[in-house]
Amino acid sequence: MSLLFGTVLPGGARLHLGGAGAEGKHGQRTLRKSQSHGGFLSPLVHLVRDPVGTLSTVVGSLNHVSENSAGLEAEPDYRQVLYLRMRNAETYEEWKSAATALDALEGNDAWKLEEESPEYDAALVAARLQQLDDARLSCDVKRMLFLVRTALTRSLGGMGDLRLYKHSHVGTKALIERYIESAQATMTALLDVSAKQGDKCSVEPRVLLDSLLAARQSFGRSALLLSGGGTFGMNHIGVVKSLWTARLLPRIISGASAGSIVCAVLCSKTDAEIPAVLDEFCYGDLDVFEKEGSEDGLLKKATRFLKYGALFDITHLMNAMRNMLGDITFQESYNRTRRILNITVSSASLYELPRLLNYVTAPNVMIWSAVCASCSVPFIFSAASLLAKDPKTGKEVPWNPMPDAGWIDGSVDNDLPMTRLAEMFNVNHFIVSQVNPHVVPFLAKEEEVIGKEAREGNTAFSAGPSWIHNMANLAKGEALHRLHVLAELGIFPNYLTKARSVLNQRYSGDITIFPAISYAHFPKVLSNPTTEYMLQCLLTGEQATWPKLSRVQNHVAIELALDEIIRKLRARIVFSPSQVDLR
Repeated sequence: MSLLFGTVLPGGARLHLGGAGAEGKHGQRTLRKSQSHGGFLSPLVHLVRDPVGTLSTVVGSLNHVSENSAGLEAEPDYRQVLYLRMRNAETYEEWKSAATALDALEGNDAWKLEEESPEYDAALVAARLQQLDDARLSCDVKRMLFLVRTALTRSLGGMGDLRLYKHSHVGTKALIERYIESAQATMTALLDVSAKQGDKCSVEPRVLLDSLLAARQSFGRSALLLSGGGTFGMNHIGVVKSLWTARLLPRIISGASAGSIVCAVLCSKTDAEIPAVLDEFCYGDLDVFEKEGSEDGLLKKATRFLKYGALFDITHLMNAMRNMLGDITFQESYNRTRRILNITVSSASLYELPRLLNYVTAPNVMIWSAVCASCSVPFIFSAASLLAKDPKTGKEVPWNPMPDAGWIDGSVDNDLPMTRLAEMFNVNHFIVSQVNPHVVPFLAKEEEVIGKEAREGNTAFSAGPSWIHNMANLAKGEALHRLHVLAELGIFPNYLTKARSVLNQRYSGDITIFPAISYAHFPKVLSNPTTEYMLQCLLTGEQATWPKLSRVQNHVAIELALDEIIRKLRARIVFSPSQVDLR
């Protein structure tokens, strides 16, 4: 009856208490009545005049109330459905659709539109955005060039902070995205306006090119690093495919052990060939441990181990890599694709430093031999030799003047060669795909901690289960000390030094991607990967990369745009009339 008179029936008088605990002069609760359209009798009059319409209104209102209640109850269920869709998505479009809907449901879009945040300097980003827009709209070549050379940085005002990417599932602050888009548009406008002005341009093409090269040197470069990990390394295929599809693949790529297989195939193929390679890679011949159908028995493996110190015959690995890559060298690969391939190898002895092989340090080394050396895990494969192509005859020759020099797994000394890449190619931003089974459990996934803090609205890290990491660091320090002491005492110095090197490396980068590793597959880590396993790894790598694409996009978009306009400007200069006349 209260619903009939108080809320639903037209013209009903709204009866309500004057307040919780409100009392009159004589201690009695007072009752206030708001008059509306005839007072208390009005709803009865409506009911008599139009009983059908009035009852329809009542039923409709009750349905509306029930729908709202059902909506409130269904919202958590719908959120759970969206999370499940994200987790089980098989394409980026499916994942992004669910993530975008989840952002709208959780109210994250409103956070994106708010410019201010304690996690970055919004005023600085907005001011730099205004400068870029003004220079571009005025078609001022000198001003645009000045801003491109001096004002572009990868983390302007702290906009690269990881916390900015944990408030939402897709994207970050709209101001940051507008700044990046404006920087890209300004560089494109710089190239177009200078071309249209021609001889009347205030900046000569060669001066413009030199200034852009200086801007790239100042901005720095990105590199993709693929870790080792046995057959778990096949997860790198999904990571590479996601970055390639999103047009975010860096030109500098490094691989160690299993990662060297993926990056060698990628860097030896042109842009036109890569889509077919990514589609067919899972169906290729990867009989790297044994020939399918003629596996060695346990006795034969034990005999080989006692005689050569290795469980498997490296000949299978060499044949598979040579069939896959051919006899192409690092220099030939760079000339063909303009991608910089880097493969790490470690020395089998104590007296040789680890090497980073690329078109600068080892131009004539055949890539397949470098991959075999980088995959030569101690006790699994025997040490391999690096082979080069003679520049005059094209024949196969040893790269090292000492033919007995052997090279082993690159992950032993340098799984992620960040320092060397920074020295050689000015790399200051590292995207890492990490699948080493002995490393991943001990790496702190900082985005999980930060994601929790972001949802709670805090600006500082919480302690969390820090005792676990403290205990792990304590155990690591103690193990390093004991290994060093034993090596100094002459107890297996070579093996203990290598073990110490494995423990004492850095295994994460600026953006670290952790494809999910199923330890149910651990017994098969040293067996030939099947097609079904490869397809599963492809999907797992993609699923691990999709949540990081927004951050990767904002970190490398300006750099890739700068590379593109430098390439176009070089082509314009080379094919200009003055250069044609000189030729």
